[in-house]
Amino acid sequence: MLRKTLKTIAIALMLSVIAIPAQAQRRTVRYLANYENEPYHFGFLLAYNQMMYTIKAVEGYQNIALPANSWPGTVPFNIANTQSLYVYNIETKQTPGFTVGILGSKRLGRYFDLRFIPTLSFSDRQLKYDIAILDKQGNTEMKHLEKAIFTTFVEFPLNIKYRSKRYNNIGAYVFGGINPKLDLASQKKNTIYLLDEQGEPILDEDGTPITIINNLVTKRFDMAGELGVGFDIYNQWFRLGIEIKMSYGLLDVVKRGSNDKPLIYTAPIEQLRNKMFQLSFLFE
Repeated sequence: MLRKTLKTIAIALMLSVIAIPAQAQRRTVRYLANYENEPYHFGFLLAYNQMMYTIKAVEGYQNIALPANSWPGTVPFNIANTQSLYVYNIETKQTPGFTVGILGSKRLGRYFDLRFIPTLSFSDRQLKYDIAILDKQGNTEMKHLEKAIFTTFVEFPLNIKYRSKRYNNIGAYVFGGINPKLDLASQKKNTIYLLDEQGEPILDEDGTPITIINNLVTKRFDMAGELGVGFDIYNQWFRLGIEIKMSYGLLDVVKRGSNDKPLIYTAPIEQLRNKMFQLSFLFE
């Protein structure tokens, strides 16, 4: 009896597996049937992004004593009574932004496409610092400093897309490539002289006044590597692509003052690299 029951269940499952695709095929209209065979496609992109930094900190930066005048802008302490400053912690905070762009795609093979997607990306990032202020009496006071960095990237992503075999009106894909980018909002240098406690310029070994950048200034050009996954959804009018990607900057983008005399912004940073998460909607 048990054997007969199991046999009946097995036959029913086999019939279900055969019947479901057949029914789905009868009900589903295959839109844009020859779309993948066309040599070129064009469209546009709308995306949500989150920009951040990857920070490689200087080893033992918490033990680096900085002069009182290394705090940029208006200081919340008495400079004359301050012995030194110490950065105890630095971290990055991502904020939401958006991206717009145009898309050009060239068919390379049955499952491969070459894509070029010039875009404009808008966002800002924040660096948060925890700073210990040591006065001349040996007392310590903790302060917090936040630095917002506004960014407008002109990007030129070039990547290879590998598509799966299309099932009805849905297909999956993965992609990867490089992304040269230019930051139009990169801040200009704000170079000043490094002063001692008496307000006199500090000189280097050659007698030249030492200059510093009184800001966190990033370089305009960067190169990023990108990886992502997505889905293509076909209808009678266009193909909609929904994808997510991660972009990792390959270059150190922080600028420093002359003679390697950094301020609080740059003292704990050995390398600063761009990083971005993006959720995109592509209309082709």
